[in-house]
Amino acid sequence: DDIDKDALMALMITSCGTESNNWAIRFALLRARDRTDGEGPLHVVTSNIEHPAIAECLKSYEEGHLTPKITVTYVEANREGIVSTQEVLDAMMPNTALVTIMTANNEVGSVQPVFDIAKQCRERGVLFHTDAAQAVGKIDLRGLADPDFGADMITLVGHKFGCPKGVAALYVRPDCFNEYKHTGSLLLMGGGQENGMRGGTENVPYIVAMGRAAEILLEKRDNSEITNLESNIVHMSRMRERLLTKLVNGIGKDEIVRVNGPSKPEQRLPNTLSVGLKGVQSGNLLAKIGDIVACSAGSACHSSNQTSYSSVLKALEVPPAYAIGTLRLSVGPDTVEEEIDFAAAAIIEEANSMINRY
Repeated sequence: DDIDKDALMALMITSCGTESNNWAIRFALLRARDRTDGEGPLHVVTSNIEHPAIAECLKSYEEGHLTPKITVTYVEANREGIVSTQEVLDAMMPNTALVTIMTANNEVGSVQPVFDIAKQCRERGVLFHTDAAQAVGKIDLRGLADPDFGADMITLVGHKFGCPKGVAALYVRPDCFNEYKHTGSLLLMGGGQENGMRGGTENVPYIVAMGRAAEILLEKRDNSEITNLESNIVHMSRMRERLLTKLVNGIGKDEIVRVNGPSKPEQRLPNTLSVGLKGVQSGNLLAKIGDIVACSAGSACHSSNQTSYSSVLKALEVPPAYAIGTLRLSVGPDTVEEEIDFAAAAIIEEANSMINRY
């Protein structure tokens, strides 16, 4: 009886965050496709540090590989990886169909001002989507789906907050697409599942798991007024700072260690640490410690070799000497100090060996 049925109807189940992001873009373009007369092709505003699930999809529309052909404005993040709300608003045009800005960056953890952007977009009548895949379970997002001032579409990914890989969702604000009349499924043609928006048999066990994982985050902890989410945030922040301190103390001489992204810890996801090691090539380091420490070079979603680095680090103008030595390290709610100390020791030993070698 306590279930908000309208909220449930607003959640469209998908297989992954990439699908949800592609879907959000498609919905926005379908909704606006009759508004292009005299204003040129439809226009989308995004940032230059989005996940490839957004960037590559927009590129396909922009280059005409998908229809309708669109134009895209890429708002540049500052050197700390944060996008300016005002610059997003300044990029809007009369034919802007969508603004899509990630909630938090998947490489450096920078948290974007999505609450403010959502409010401003709503006041201007422009759809706003945010990819919250990295942020759910890491920061408090309550209110982001506010029906009056929140985002119109939000991407959620189950395995980022506690359930198995293979299930995700796209929140679509109720009444968001009422004016768009359609027959049959919009993306996947079939049996009309997901309220006629996406055909295909749902993965019920994983959907239940995703719902339960969300419930656990908001449950009170140890008979207190503190939720698991709030407790997790404090714990992950402490583990992240412990890891950074050990790396700096172990190999930080002569400014060898550089944190990529926001200088203020509160502007970063509590679980994410992107750190550049001068004099180290991250690919070589991972080849040595990859079997005992779970970390990645730059971003876990991107493939690279030892002499290249990600577009996000380039956008933040990270000096090449640090960029090619960048490690992305993540902690979790269950990470303990012994694991932090073990990982730090392994990284320090191999990094110092590389630095001294050269």
